[in-house]
Amino acid sequence: MDSSSMSSSGSLRKRGPTRCFCSEKPVLVVSWTPDNPRRRFYACPNYWVGRKCKFFQWHDDEICERGKVLIPEQRQRILTLEAAIVGYRKREKRLLICLGLSLVICGMLLCLMFVLVG
Repeated sequence: MDSSSMSSSGSLRKRGPTRCFCSEKPVLVVSWTPDNPRRRFYACPNYWVGRKCKFFQWHDDEICERGKVLIPEQRQRILTLEAAIVGYRKREKRLLICLGLSLVICGMLLCLMFVLVG
């Protein structure tokens, strides 16, 4: 097989299927199972609404064993860091409110002091 036919067949496979078994357009989904973390596949959109179309086709090549360990670890680390960011943003908001209230109280005390001295 020459290189032009190989590249065209490879690009056709990556383009994805046009119809599933129930004549719907398949959707691209990401797997997060332990054996296939972050591996993409095409599936029938009716699968999640209870219909029994069993269409399934991998989009990506299989992940190596090391990737099956590293990808879930990194995904968990990302989720942990994103949760920490949410906590830091809440803390920042509380601190800004405290700072604003402190400035208001200081301003009121200064005004009171000028009234009492003057």
